[in-house]
Amino acid sequence: MKRTYLLLFLALALVFSCSTDSTDDADLDPNMEQGSDDDSGEGTDDDSDDINDDSDTDDTMDDNGENVVSYDNLVGEWLLSDLRFDETLNDDQLNFAKQILEYLTENECDLITLTFNDDGSSVSESKVDHLSINAGVGGLEIPCPVEVDEEAATWALEDDQLTLTDEAMEERTITIVMEDENTLIIDGADVDENNYDGAEAVFIKQVVEE
Repeated sequence: MKRTYLLLFLALALVFSCSTDSTDDADLDPNMEQGSDDDSGEGTDDDSDDINDDSDTDDTMDDNGENVVSYDNLVGEWLLSDLRFDETLNDDQLNFAKQILEYLTENECDLITLTFNDDGSSVSESKVDHLSINAGVGGLEIPCPVEVDEEAATWALEDDQLTLTDEAMEERTITIVMEDENTLIIDGADVDENNYDGAEAVFIKQVVEE
């Protein structure tokens, strides 16, 4: 995986040095708009405010107003949508990883998907190892990989500790954070140690259409 991103880095650096306009045409904008919660709702009295607060926090908040992860909330399909890190550190690898993710997301390419089933089974699908890049006078082109690396496991949750057991019965436990019922945060090193270490991987829950 590290070799894959090294090749991508070299290709991107070549295009940047040859043609700034070409890179602009690729629409690789490193800044992603972040949503914000609207806390401007007003209640008629203290009791109504309490009722509104309870409905807003739902089951992703505990009695102290802190986010918690529940079994029911985790069940579903989660798509990697963003990488968060301190961009002032000028980490070239993370900057390019973020731009590549944004480019693929804009082109409806799912790079990493996590699925947690209610029977305790899980599947992770990643296309990271199969990324390639085409650089030319017209800019950058990153086709969506056809090949997918898939890993099946079972999962168990205790508070914010997620334990995954693979088919070889090897366990690993990671810390996860539920920002809200549709936003899951996992340390980048736990998602892809070679490419996302130092970042937070942001996963968005996919809505099942009925």
